[in-house]
Amino acid sequence: MGRFIDTGLTRSRERLIHMAEDKVKFRNTGPVHPLIRQPVADRKRFGGVRFGEMERDCLLAHGATANLHERLFTLSDSSQMHVCQTWTRVANVIQRPVPGGKKVRGPYCPFCQSSENIVKINVPYGAKLLYQKLFSME
Repeated sequence: MGRFIDTGLTRSRERLIHMAEDKVKFRNTGPVHPLIRQPVADRKRFGGVRFGEMERDCLLAHGATANLHERLFTLSDSSQMHVCQTWTRVANVIQRPVPGGKKVRGPYCPFCQSSENIVKINVPYGAKLLYQKLFSME
């Protein structure tokens, strides 16, 4: 919308800068931060809208936990980790020697020294990154 300006010579239309269609911001795909695998911030870099603590608290107060799970986990930075069901500890995924002189790559539990009872669980990538950093200090 706008208003007409009549100068006598020409008749033009003045457009407001603050139009709703200019303020709409969404993205289906786009760049992600390489370390934390979350959408980058900033409109100039085609980033996503940040979903902060206040928005999270609002969804929790309204009982929309499924929507909260979708926004903060499924559509953001879902990742998988291997866990030993026996020890309830994170399993290693590295090459390890096995009897016979071979090296096998795959998940195994360093506590029970086997690859049985290993399951995959879904965790946010930030949690996986934290676990990996903490395990590297051992």
